[in-house]
Amino acid sequence: MNKYLLFSVLFFVAYTTTAQNDSIRRVLDEVVIVADKKLKKNSKGYKIKTLNDSIILKNIESFTSLLRFNSLIYLKEYGAGGTSTASFRGTSSSNTAVIWNGININSVNNGQTGFNSLTVNTFDAIDIRSGGGSIEYGSGAVGGTIHLNDQLVFTQKNNIENQFVGSVGSFSTYNSLYKLKVSTNKIALKFGASYNQSENDYKLLGTNFKNFNGGYSNFNASFGFAYKFNSDTQLKFYSTRYVGKRLFSGELPNPTSANDKYRDLNNRNLLVYSSRKERVNYELKLAYLTQEYQFFDNKNSNEFSFGKSKRYLINYEFGYRFPSIKSTLTSYSEYESVFGKTDRIIEKNRRQFSQSFIYNQNVLNMFSFDVKFRKDFNSDYKVPYSYSFGIKSKALENISFRANGSRNYRVPTYNDLYWPGQGNINLIPETALQGELGGVFKNNNFKVDAAFFYISAKNKIVWTPNGDPNRPGVWTPINLSDTKNQGLELNFSFKKKYNMHSVNVNLNYSYTEAKNKKTNTFLIFVPKHLFNGSLGYSYKRFNLFYQQLFTGESFTIESNSKDFIIPSFFVANVGGDYEIFKNKKQEITFGFKINNVLNERYVTQPRRPMPNRNFNLNINYKF
Repeated sequence: MNKYLLFSVLFFVAYTTTAQNDSIRRVLDEVVIVADKKLKKNSKGYKIKTLNDSIILKNIESFTSLLRFNSLIYLKEYGAGGTSTASFRGTSSSNTAVIWNGININSVNNGQTGFNSLTVNTFDAIDIRSGGGSIEYGSGAVGGTIHLNDQLVFTQKNNIENQFVGSVGSFSTYNSLYKLKVSTNKIALKFGASYNQSENDYKLLGTNFKNFNGGYSNFNASFGFAYKFNSDTQLKFYSTRYVGKRLFSGELPNPTSANDKYRDLNNRNLLVYSSRKERVNYELKLAYLTQEYQFFDNKNSNEFSFGKSKRYLINYEFGYRFPSIKSTLTSYSEYESVFGKTDRIIEKNRRQFSQSFIYNQNVLNMFSFDVKFRKDFNSDYKVPYSYSFGIKSKALENISFRANGSRNYRVPTYNDLYWPGQGNINLIPETALQGELGGVFKNNNFKVDAAFFYISAKNKIVWTPNGDPNRPGVWTPINLSDTKNQGLELNFSFKKKYNMHSVNVNLNYSYTEAKNKKTNTFLIFVPKHLFNGSLGYSYKRFNLFYQQLFTGESFTIESNSKDFIIPSFFVANVGGDYEIFKNKKQEITFGFKINNVLNERYVTQPRRPMPNRNFNLNINYKF
């Protein structure tokens, strides 16, 4: 009962503080300014949440933790530091697209992004966009997109900024980050390097074991450069390299049997040339991306299995603005060639050309809408047209409304088709129709956002342990005939400042029901209830915060039986920081964080307990 009492007390304090008009500062602020301006322009009728630098730095332990406590995305994780995948609104992880500086970086082999193979603190801001209207980034993102932004900003005066972040925590965990930004009126440069490591040998609550063979380490270096030829024309270059190693921890009842190892080696390079004038703008992107993994059955051996991919991409955007009618028409033409192979699958080459059009219109300053259309020509499949529509009303008496709908598709990945002993070459592309209706109330202190969504998918590709009756217990991909996901999302935020005191409250809740229409059974790993919230308080140089997460039970096989569920769990974190020194040129902040402060025993994947109570001390130095 103590955890429920603590939860009730903290949020009662937040409520009474709100009622008495106490105030807020920067602790865990919900930022409403979208980091990616192009994303905002082409997202009429869609919800976007931005996580800025201050939120990211309070969740530097992993990308998974950042999203789990600050969004309504469900994260499934094979133990802390293990493989981690994301799911919007009950869709599969391959229906979530990760966009790096405007290009989709999901894996060629499995169509997903492993969120523990991304270094969270090297990005300047992260945009989370719900819904299936991201046609310009590929049509497979039925649930939503996550945008990773490296910001290159020109300044009138020469400017140099440095930042160092270091932390030490339980289980021999160390995180470090260095960022450098240099800017003039012609040049913008950014460099970042991050190194993280952990023994990750936390106690498995309720047992006599520790998380055996769970250590990890990773290094990420990123570079960005921009040159302004004139007020209209710019050249930008982005590059990043990630090298990661993690040991695969064992699962109960015999975790000490684990002895395997996994390495990630990812490179991304992007060149962007753009020109933006009063009516006409165009942008050319050239990208080269590689991904490689190595899996060792024995961590002490030099023998491994592997998977490699290379991706070449060229994208040309042309836009024309019609000032007299307050509208724009934009064309996106893209060609990509993808090569993928493993030690057991010969190299395959998939080529695709896509043509998209987006029309944006503002109507009498009362509402705005956009219409999107996309057609893909794929070397392996005949794929249908995709389209989307979104509309947003202007705020009237602090109230605005939005609506959107889209038709999406996703072709099978290489693993879906060719994985030895498990792939299914008879798979066909999945298609989905989705819609959303939402409303927002907002004033100087409060914001309330409510949305209803519905997704209907045909031939949905799902990996399931009972997909092939001839191979019971073996996970294989199949096309489900028809599925539906429907639900409700609620977001509430409050912020206010009074003299030297400030308070910030953010609450997020979603209800999702995802079923196979034919069998009326629930889809796997889709919790009905997700809730997270944060309470921040600051006084002068002191800042304190509390984070709360509740995840409802979910099924591990497609069933309505309570015999196959992951139990619900309730996890809380607390932390704070103190500004030791701050002026125009330097800032030093010292902080702490206690994760899982109530020592909750929980799992997101069967037989793989998550960490017990643990501690973190950190320092953030800007100069």
